[in-house]
Amino acid sequence: MKSIINKLLALAFIALAFACADDTLDPLQFNFVKKGTILALRGQQLQNIYFEGKPGAEFFPRIIQGDETFDFDAEILAEDPTTLESFDIYTVKRTPNPDGTVQLDRVFLLNVPFSEFQQTDDYIRPWVSVSIPLVDILEALGLDYTNPDDVETMLTVYKFGVSIESDLNLTDGSKVLAADIVASGLFQSNQFYPAQRLTYTVTDYCTYDNSVWGGAYDATESSEFFGGYGPYTVNLSQAPGEPDRYNADNWYDSGIPIYIVFEESFDVESQVVTAPVQPGPSNRTIEGTGTYNQCTQEMTITFEYKAADGTLLDKFIWKLVRP
Repeated sequence: MKSIINKLLALAFIALAFACADDTLDPLQFNFVKKGTILALRGQQLQNIYFEGKPGAEFFPRIIQGDETFDFDAEILAEDPTTLESFDIYTVKRTPNPDGTVQLDRVFLLNVPFSEFQQTDDYIRPWVSVSIPLVDILEALGLDYTNPDDVETMLTVYKFGVSIESDLNLTDGSKVLAADIVASGLFQSNQFYPAQRLTYTVTDYCTYDNSVWGGAYDATESSEFFGGYGPYTVNLSQAPGEPDRYNADNWYDSGIPIYIVFEESFDVESQVVTAPVQPGPSNRTIEGTGTYNQCTQEMTITFEYKAADGTLLDKFIWKLVRP
């Protein structure tokens, strides 16, 4: 085993040596990035990306209010932080071409001078908070959130997000360009994740409509006890006089009737659907909570199925999708 490991390590070092010998294969472009100078991400965006596994920042084109902002904190990592004069922030406009390619153009947003950095107990080195209105970013991209066609452009042309890039201007006249950091993933730690290449994630969201959930669905189960099961057919029908409640006719693929309740949503995170505690066969109980997607009319609910004495009989993720 040790022999195999040693051989693998040797191969890794050889590959690294070849990569470093050829500047075009150097993922961090060390020959172009000023040693020890980088703008590192801090604050809630870092928390979202690194610790919570979700987008650093996102917006929802269908429900833009006009007061949304792209916010991030950044700490300058440099042997001498005062060598930073300022940094320029850009967004990247995407223009589809007839041949299927996309033209990329950087559009200037704002300049942040070093004088706006502060030295506090929050971080070791000087840092700054940046807030950019979403409407300013959209204007730079030539988009109007009140125009349905532009909303569709956000959801298609920018479906992988809007790029936000920062170039550092140093006091000696040199620059640390966002383009020089071509493999930002290699920086991804809670100390060195770069703030120079960020993404404003574009997430589809449809306004809540409790009238469209009726009909047939394909149901699948992913059980902690029994593995995967399905698909099988489940039919939902809206309860008379209770527009947010729907009755399901074939829960657990056993003909068990249950009901679920949708909560009115105002953003993606509040798209919640629940199955309140309710009786099942043989004095068993059924309970679940999950999320729905109004745009695709899909839902995912985690259920617990318990015996009369409280013993957990099954715990599984129940997913309903349109056939």
